[in-house]
Amino acid sequence: IADKVRGVKRTQELFIQLLGEAFQAEAVAEAWKLFIWVFIGAWVITAIIAYFLKNKSWFDFLAKYVNLFFFSAGAVVIAKFTVDEISTAINTALETGEEPRIWVQIILITSGLILWFLAWKLWTGGIKAEGNLLFAIKGLAAAFFLVGGWLLIGEIPAVIEAGNKDVWDGLKVTVYYSMGTIPFQLSIGLVLAFLLFQNIRFKEVFRVLFFLPYITPAVASAAVFNLLFSPRPTAIFNQFLGLFGIEAQKWLLESRGIFTILANSLGVEDFPKWAEGPSLALVVIIIYSIWVYVGYDVVIYLAGLGNISNEVNEAAEIDGANRWQILRHITLPLLSPTIYFLSLIAVIGTFKAFNHIYVMRNDLALGTVDTFSVAIFDVFFNKSRYGYASAMAFILFAVILILTYVNNRIQGSKVFYG
Repeated sequence: IADKVRGVKRTQELFIQLLGEAFQAEAVAEAWKLFIWVFIGAWVITAIIAYFLKNKSWFDFLAKYVNLFFFSAGAVVIAKFTVDEISTAINTALETGEEPRIWVQIILITSGLILWFLAWKLWTGGIKAEGNLLFAIKGLAAAFFLVGGWLLIGEIPAVIEAGNKDVWDGLKVTVYYSMGTIPFQLSIGLVLAFLLFQNIRFKEVFRVLFFLPYITPAVASAAVFNLLFSPRPTAIFNQFLGLFGIEAQKWLLESRGIFTILANSLGVEDFPKWAEGPSLALVVIIIYSIWVYVGYDVVIYLAGLGNISNEVNEAAEIDGANRWQILRHITLPLLSPTIYFLSLIAVIGTFKAFNHIYVMRNDLALGTVDTFSVAIFDVFFNKSRYGYASAMAFILFAVILILTYVNNRIQGSKVFYG
């Protein structure tokens, strides 16, 4: 125990020593000197302006224009930097024939812009603050957000780009999986809910049938899909394709992108790798997810439709509205809280999906179906890198949190609670 304690102390001392040496490096020392002189100069200029401009309205006027100039200049610099980085990535991809590595730039630059927006809100709120203490606190918080935003935009992407490629491939696969699942899942569920809400025969039976995939154990249903989409020519879906003269596909064993397969079938051989899209194996998993979660969406949609009063629809019909106008201007706005809830749950669910993907994945798919959650599992259990897997889990949490915030800001403001 004493040896372990001494080892911990030596590690702490070594860390403090290396940290001190890093701050004493020539480039860092020069940057610190520049920062200190600029900081002191800014406070001196502010004090001079505050002394000579006794009229507070003039000071507020000047502060607003300085604020506008600073953030506008920052926006121009960030826009130019973003365009240059993405152009460089695309040109490199065109030269090498590989997929452009712009996912890191897009995700981190977007996060940095969000921090810059929060910094602007804090700074404008600080200008309007009555007390000096509140102004100082908000100004300091805005400065931290500005620094963090620039790190996400200008510094961290270059560092992460040289890191683990599997992590970002997992994030790319997750984005493909979400984009291929959520729109179809919500739209198909909405159409089926409208049909089952009508007075049709056996609608209770259909509701049960649509909901059965959701309550079926994921491992069992995924195993059945493995058989349905088997690469054998005698598999059900390969026999179905054979009816149209299409050759048997490898399905869950296929690592090529769906757009590459379509292009090759049309005679285009040299299709760019960066435009290949999700692999055919991932498309099969997307079909499975839609099949499973459509029934859940149908049940929630039916509950939302049941809360809409028939008197509203009848009043619209009396006023001369047809069925499409009732759907567009009455039903969908009143159903918007349900749509918002389902979209939010779908985004979170697709980013943390694991069970069925792990059952249906195959090594021959070359990792093209390994979402971020599967990548975390592999790093934790197969590679025994527990700290690294924990860091990846925090990244996944941050991504889900940012997507939830963005969805709340974009779609939440359009929700009508009637």
